[in-house]
Amino acid sequence: MHVAGSAEWGGGERYLELFARHHDRDRFAMEVVLPAPGPLGARLKALGIDAHVVDLGALISPGALLRLASVLRHLAPDVVQSHGARSNVYARVAGRLAGVPAVVSTIHNALRDYPVAPARLALYRAMDRVTLPLATRIVCVAGELARDYPGRAVVVHNGIDLDDFDVQALRAPAGERRARVGLDGGPVVGFVGRLTPQKDPLTFLRVVAAVRRARPDVRAVVVGDGPLRAEVERVAAALGVAPWARFLGERSDVPALLAAMDVVVLTSVSEGFPFVVLEAMAMERAVVATAVNGVSEIVEAGVTGRLATRGDVDALTSATLGVLDAPDAARRMGQAGRRRVVDHFTAQRMVAETQALYLRLLPAAAVAARAGV
Repeated sequence: MHVAGSAEWGGGERYLELFARHHDRDRFAMEVVLPAPGPLGARLKALGIDAHVVDLGALISPGALLRLASVLRHLAPDVVQSHGARSNVYARVAGRLAGVPAVVSTIHNALRDYPVAPARLALYRAMDRVTLPLATRIVCVAGELARDYPGRAVVVHNGIDLDDFDVQALRAPAGERRARVGLDGGPVVGFVGRLTPQKDPLTFLRVVAAVRRARPDVRAVVVGDGPLRAEVERVAAALGVAPWARFLGERSDVPALLAAMDVVVLTSVSEGFPFVVLEAMAMERAVVATAVNGVSEIVEAGVTGRLATRGDVDALTSATLGVLDAPDAARRMGQAGRRRVVDHFTAQRMVAETQALYLRLLPAAAVAARAGV
């Protein structure tokens, strides 16, 4: 049983969809608890996964805690794996109240980086600390995140489904695709992600403006939507890049759009182990990214892409120009990135490692339950 942190669509939700696609149905029956109806529920239903909506309410809600415990007691899973700060707290307590043998918390990003008010962040951290002993194990999607849980963490890197990223099939019509979205002309610098403060799309626009001063032929594309959409378009106009940029909103054809980009730029101030970097590398795109948390575990600087300090417009600009000005080196970076994803970061590997963890935990958990521990 997975307890989702959200029913919307982002990294944690993509993790659950990939898990639903690739879990071993002969050995495991997977179900999901969602905090509300949403796009994730529809995606899971299409994959034949049952979803149960349990309103978790605020971070501290005895009623929500009891509702979750009641669902877990009724369904009696062998393992509960939760996702996100609030869900981790609830699942640890509810799982123990319901007698679940193994309770696994998943850390998708550093708690210290959560984009919430200081008082709420302090509450998250306190509740995480208080309930941590109730977790059987902590799964961290990046080694950098595991440092916050010494002795408790198991690192299982995120992975993607390579069937969704067929380089050969999508490479040929790249020029046609650029023209269709109004990007015909010079090289394309791309951003893919939610338009939120965490992803820092405003820094991306400042990088594009600086790049265009050296390379006036450069075009930009922003794929994604979010609360900063209006601000992003306003800043693009103020910086003078709006005429050469396209804001495409949320799209279902991200692999094809990645194929049309010359370099993918990630300007996030915080990340866990971002899927978009894996996806860009799978499409043989060179990546310029901020070296935050697990990003530097994906991108090999100088081999599969270039890294810079978050918020450093000059460094990000220099790295982007370095890729654009050396197309042969960029091509080699893209090819090396694809090989790295194939070798290390597939969804099949991610799911297999997690299922192996379940099997290691269950005998020990069963013994402890029989002993009344």
